[in-house]
Amino acid sequence: MKFRTQLFALAAPVCWGTGLTLAKPAVTHFPPLFMMLLVYVGIALVSLLTVREKIKTPLVSVLLISVFAVTIQGAFLFWGLRGVEATAANLVLQTQVPMAVLLGWFIADEALDRRKLLGTAIALVGVAIVIGLPVQRPALLPVALIVISGFFWALGQVLAHKLSRDSGIVLLKANALMGVPQLVLATALLETGQWESITSAGPVEWATLAFVAFVGFYLAYIVWFSLLRRCRMDEAAPFVLLMTPVGLLTAVFVLGETMSGAQLLGAAVLLIGLAIVNGFIPPKQKLA
Repeated sequence: MKFRTQLFALAAPVCWGTGLTLAKPAVTHFPPLFMMLLVYVGIALVSLLTVREKIKTPLVSVLLISVFAVTIQGAFLFWGLRGVEATAANLVLQTQVPMAVLLGWFIADEALDRRKLLGTAIALVGVAIVIGLPVQRPALLPVALIVISGFFWALGQVLAHKLSRDSGIVLLKANALMGVPQLVLATALLETGQWESITSAGPVEWATLAFVAFVGFYLAYIVWFSLLRRCRMDEAAPFVLLMTPVGLLTAVFVLGETMSGAQLLGAAVLLIGLAIVNGFIPPKQKLA
């Protein structure tokens, strides 16, 4: 990967790290699926006004990508985020990185080796430490929802890498247009209080929602989908690691959250495992 591409790739995890953390006040106020609907309605409107290029990815492929990467992933992530602090969510969500590498091997026929399997195991130990050692443990159900969301995010990104025929901004437009009707149906069937959340929202809720929509979704996914067009999944995934320190620093300095010694230990073990998965710690021994 060229140095300029690496610099370009750093933008997505920075946007995700700040966006996920600052989503906490918004998702606590708005129903999660309804919040996702507001975000993607905004993205769809902006894309229709600014992106003239036709969508080349087949409709069925866009449907598959959007179902996993937009609706299902978003539902599990923001349901889970409501029940844990942003620090814990940022740590646990990084299980999506080894999942993406493994799914890249399974679906996109990318290389898999013992190093990746070992790194995945170590990363899961780090998650177990985060969940199990703090004096006040995060609730297991929200943590499980975040892990599930990480799986569906990884699946959606691998499918985007394999099936997309569009540039990053066009694929984002396609996801938004396909995701909006899914989210309308999902929030109508599964949630209540949508109108009340709009009428009772204050400046903090609207400001954080706008930041999450523009930075955490619009900018982040333009960069990320563009990166997937240029790189293999096992090349792109390591940059997601930056999301963890960015998210943790944002949670501590903006939301006033704290991290326990056990969480710091779990974060270190998790990052070591992810570094092994993504090739920062050699060697490679190909299995298949």
